[in-house]
Amino acid sequence: MARKHAAILQELEIDEVKGYTEAQKKYYTSLGFKPYLNEEGKVKWLRPDQHSLRINAKLKRPFWARLFPHKKVQMPHRRKHRPVLVKFVQRNWLFIIIVIIVIVAVVYIFRNPQLIF
Repeated sequence: MARKHAAILQELEIDEVKGYTEAQKKYYTSLGFKPYLNEEGKVKWLRPDQHSLRINAKLKRPFWARLFPHKKVQMPHRRKHRPVLVKFVQRNWLFIIIVIIVIVAVVYIFRNPQLIF
């Protein structure tokens, strides 16, 4: 969910909303959404609980916390390291298979020279 929301200025009547078809307006109202005009001049369709959350979100933080914001300190995550051999096989599995097939073919030809001659 986005952190920065434009402030809601006023609730609009459904007849005042422009840029939406009648079917869209009917669909949004059937889902329980109401049109609101935000400070950027755009129409936002919000449910009543979303509207109240936007109002309360600005009031939740105390005044001193807004004056002196502090940065959250996150603990660094430790990476899980795989063994070197496992990483090598994962990255080069196709080349390893081709080399094994070539080695098996050469050994087979040296053991059965009658196949060539």
